[in-house]
This record gives sequence, structure tokens and C-alpha cells, in this order.
Amino acid sequence: MNIADRGLKQELTLDVLRQHGRCQLQVSGTSMLPMLWPGDIVSIKNRPLSEMRLGDIVLYERCGRLFLHRLVALPEERFPGRLVTRGDSMPHADPAVRLEAVLGVLAGVRRDDDWVPVPRTVPRTSRLAAALLTKSSTLVRLLIRIRSYPKPLSGAPSLSRSFSCDRAGGMSPSSANSQPEVPTS
Repeated sequence: MNIADRGLKQELTLDVLRQHGRCQLQVSGTSMLPMLWPGDIVSIKNRPLSEMRLGDIVLYERCGRLFLHRLVALPEERFPGRLVTRGDSMPHADPAVRLEAVLGVLAGVRRDDDWVPVPRTVPRTSRLAAALLTKSSTLVRLLIRIRSYPKPLSGAPSLSRSFSCDRAGGMSPSSANSQPEVPTS
């Protein structure tokens, strides 16, 4: 995708969000792992600053790109007119975000066919996983690769079939419903 296409798509997204108060986007980065995965569909909702809380995941624009990161500090004397955000799997906070650059707040996440809840506070296990992910881009790539494998359809053969030894000592697949063979003399 060239820069002009990306700019056009971003402007269209912003128009939909401004006119309808909601929009849906597809996640493409890894900075919010394990909470948000590439390919997740996120629902973004307009929300005034007065209703934003620490822990909300906010959508903002910086340098012509959109970011979806967790809110870690509200405007104060130290950052007047700015918010501080951080990706869950990033080692440091982002540079302070201008309030006018904030476009909305994460309202929901669709993963595969289900809408999953997104807690305002990061569960302890997710914090641990995120801490590990900040240290290893190789681990991030491995997790994404594992997660991208297609899931077997219900009723389809699975790789986790059991095996039994045949009379010659070889291995052959056995059905879960079949009875074991009884050798006859």
C-alpha cells in the first residue's frame, strides 16, 4: 500500500468516526500483545476526555499513522493538554499525545467469530506475557506464527489422533471409537 492510499483510508476512517461516533478497524501491529493481536477487529467509539480513565485503550494519530495504545497518564501539570500512552508489550511509554490527536477509545474486540471483553486493567498473566514480549521480538514472531495456523473444523480429522502398534510393530492410526484388536493364536 502506498502512502497516498494509506492517507486516504485513514481520512475515510476518521470521517466515519466523526460522523457516526463509531468505526471498526483491523489491528496490524504487535505493540498491544497479548491483549490485541494482528488481525483482530476493533470497535472504536468517540468518548470525551472527561470520560476517559487510566487503562482505557485509546486510538490516536501521530505523524500520519494511527496507534491504539493504553492510557497510562491523564493531563496534568507535567503534560498539560497531553495524554501519555504505552503499548502493553512496549518497554517504554510513547511520547505525550496531544488531546486533539485522540480519536476514540476501544469499545470491543472481535477475535475470530467472537467479541471478547477487554479489561481496563491488565490481568497479571497478561502483564507477565507482555513483559516477556518486550524482551524478545523472536518470541513475538513465534507466537504470531503459531496463532496464524488454521484451526481444524469441527468434525474434521485432527493431528492429535491416537496411534497403536500393529502386529508387525509399526504404528498405525487408531480410531477413538474402535475396539483394540485382540490377536488370535
